[in-house]
Amino acid sequence: MIVSFNTVLAEAPSWPADNSARLIKRQNSLPITPDLEAEQSQEVRRRINDVLTGHVSTIPGEQVFTEIQQSLARRRSA
Repeated sequence: MIVSFNTVLAEAPSWPADNSARLIKRQNSLPITPDLEAEQSQEVRRRINDVLTGHVSTIPGEQVFTEIQQSLARRRSA
C-alpha cells in the first residue's frame, strides 16, 4: 500500500510518540534530492527541530480533521 506524503503528515501527530520520533529521525538522515528545493528542505528541518525541542507541540490528526470539519460547517451555515 502506497501512502501519500500529505497523508503521513496529517496522521503522524496522532501516532504514538516513539513512532513519530522514528519518522523524524529518519527524515533528518535523508539526503536532499535534486527535486527537493533547498529552501523546502531547510523549512522541514526547522519545523522538525521546533517539535523536537518543544518550541511547538503537535495535536492528534483526528482533532485536526474534526476542527476542519467544524470550521467548514460554520462557514457553510453563515
